[in-house]
Amino acid sequence: MSQSSTSSSMSSVQGEYLIRIYTTLREGSRVIGSRLAERLGVSASAVTQAFQRMERQGLAVIDPESGVQLTAEGRTIAESIIRRHYLIERLLVDTLGFDWADADDEAERMEQTLSPKLEKYLYEKLGGPTTCPHGNPFPGSPGEERLLGARKMTDARAGESVVVWRITEEGEDDNELLHFAHDNGVLPDETALICNIDLREGLVELRLGKRAVSMPTRWARHIRVSGPVSA
Repeated sequence: MSQSSTSSSMSSVQGEYLIRIYTTLREGSRVIGSRLAERLGVSASAVTQAFQRMERQGLAVIDPESGVQLTAEGRTIAESIIRRHYLIERLLVDTLGFDWADADDEAERMEQTLSPKLEKYLYEKLGGPTTCPHGNPFPGSPGEERLLGARKMTDARAGESVVVWRITEEGEDDNELLHFAHDNGVLPDETALICNIDLREGLVELRLGKRAVSMPTRWARHIRVSGPVSA
């Protein structure tokens, strides 16, 4: 079965499992069933059943040592879905002026409906974007390795100026984080001065221009930033 026909016949739920597994692995993390269940708002047994179903379909492999891994077919389908997701986010934010913080939820509802023809058309009309509005790179895009390898904001040091590069896909699951980031200007390509990082208190203090911002470290861990920016 071709990739386009496979992805078009796939349920939105299964598609979400695939891209959550894909983005977790792409971040260099291990897929943990209980954590995925929490992100998706389902039971641990439902996740286990989904893993087993994907393994039977040849989309994933459950390895005792490395955990859940995607097969070549599963990875191809996941990349196709996530490209459509990012294009829809770009259309919503860049062209329609839709709320940056809510675009991820809307794209999730629409990602399965985009045909290959419309996907290609949107990609060209949107100028060949390389990241989603939240800074995450399209699979295979220039700069993907640099963005995926960027350090967490919590790994910076007090006194550093950094450029916000992206909010991870796991961070995008937290709508409260996205709204906070949007409302306080913690956005891709914005420069922030790290004033203080207190891991014991769980707080990061920033300055963006004249704005002082304090945010929990549990959110800052999902924000990826550049190395120090020269004055």
